[in-house]
Amino acid sequence: MDNRIILMVEDDPRDQALTLRALKKCNIANEVVVARNGEEALDYLFGKGVHAGHDPRTPQFVLLDLNLPDMNGLAVLQKIRAHENTKGVPVVVFTSSAADEDLVRSYDLGANSFVRKPVDFEQFLEATRQLGLYWLVLNQVVKILIIDEHEVVRDGVKNILDDRLGVTVFGEAGTAAEAVKLARDEDWDVALMDLSLGQTGGLEMLKQIKELRPKLPILVLSKHPEEQFARQAFKAGAAGYLTKDARRADLLEAVNKVREGGRYVSAAIAEKLVVDLEKGREGLPHEALSDREFEVLRLIASGKTVSEIAHLLSLSDKTISTYRARILEKMEMKTSAQLTHYAIQNKLVD
Repeated sequence: MDNRIILMVEDDPRDQALTLRALKKCNIANEVVVARNGEEALDYLFGKGVHAGHDPRTPQFVLLDLNLPDMNGLAVLQKIRAHENTKGVPVVVFTSSAADEDLVRSYDLGANSFVRKPVDFEQFLEATRQLGLYWLVLNQVVKILIIDEHEVVRDGVKNILDDRLGVTVFGEAGTAAEAVKLARDEDWDVALMDLSLGQTGGLEMLKQIKELRPKLPILVLSKHPEEQFARQAFKAGAAGYLTKDARRADLLEAVNKVREGGRYVSAAIAEKLVVDLEKGREGLPHEALSDREFEVLRLIASGKTVSEIAHLLSLSDKTISTYRARILEKMEMKTSAQLTHYAIQNKLVD
């Protein structure tokens, strides 16, 4: 791999000029090779056509537009990933396409990132500058901590993310104790965690990790519906929330988003939150609970006694009874049976 070269596949002269200008402003002084269509790009990568007889020069990364003449960018991406010499080259799709299927297809074919070109001139420059910064960190090792009690889930997440984020190192935790230890002992770029680790309260663990690593972005990857758990997760310090039935493209987009310092929620839950704010609508009763109260509610609803909950959370029976009383008061209920019915009805328990 030639660390001096960025291959830009772009047929629009205006976008070529803007991209080169932005990279220069970002002090990226490396050589940028411009291919004006898919055939030119593949000839350059594979030493064919006008490049026949020359040793192929594998770039540090490829900046790929999708709307190309003759051969579209998705076909180019597919050929890059199919070739032994280029299958590991990072590819950033930088396109004006607003089609959701292009995003999904790009990630399915192996794109490392998908960025839509802004229409506004200044925003275009800023987006391109960020792509330059992306190039700067490609040689850095990305450390991802995966916290989930199921090994098969951890392996699946690794398979999706591996080789899509540059050089990636994974840490794995199947219990809360392992997660806290890894968070305390090592630095991580991002953590992915489920909210269910046996009987351990995931929200409390999330808060504990954030206390240890305030700047660590945590993406919750959970089987629980967003509408029931996303608010609680964000209150506890999560940077993003994604359900386990999400598409691979969504997972990659979410990880990239929180790594860059942003927040991630699905379009559906974002729209719901905006509508609730516009209408001044109050949240569901359980959303007024503290994280610890929420965990106690879920344990009560799962059939645990006060003593069993106290043992699980390493608290006294008296403390758990106090939490139960607060929960009943806040939710305007009188019995544990009512709490259990509410939790089941709102899918707060498995």
